[in-house]
Amino acid sequence: MKKLVIAALFTSLSGVAAANAIELETMENSNVAFEKAEVTIAANQGVFASSVVTYYSPRVWVNGRLQPFFVGSTNGNQFCEERGHNQEVSGSTITCGEDESSYANYDWYGKSWVYKSTGSKNQCYQLYATIKCQ
Repeated sequence: MKKLVIAALFTSLSGVAAANAIELETMENSNVAFEKAEVTIAANQGVFASSVVTYYSPRVWVNGRLQPFFVGSTNGNQFCEERGHNQEVSGSTITCGEDESSYANYDWYGKSWVYKSTGSKNQCYQLYATIKCQ
């Protein structure tokens, strides 16, 4: 099982900060992957809890290959749900895909990730560069 070590910053109410390592494990039978992740930790009534996780270079499995995926609420929420979160939150960033290429898109009715072609409109095809989940 692959493990990813990330650094998180814990801040207490007094403003003292200490760096700690957190391990995020790839979930078994997961349909999603990422290059690295940052976890935002916040104090709530004296207890620290993860508030937002930012995944860098998010990808999903389509027909045995890891692929970047189109920006959209269905795609974003599905990625986050597959990582065990409730939903995508604002603050994700994009990159542009190329003309005459195919990228992943979640088929809500078929409940699976499928390829979707960009066509050749000579424009930016928005793909997730990072995605924020809560």
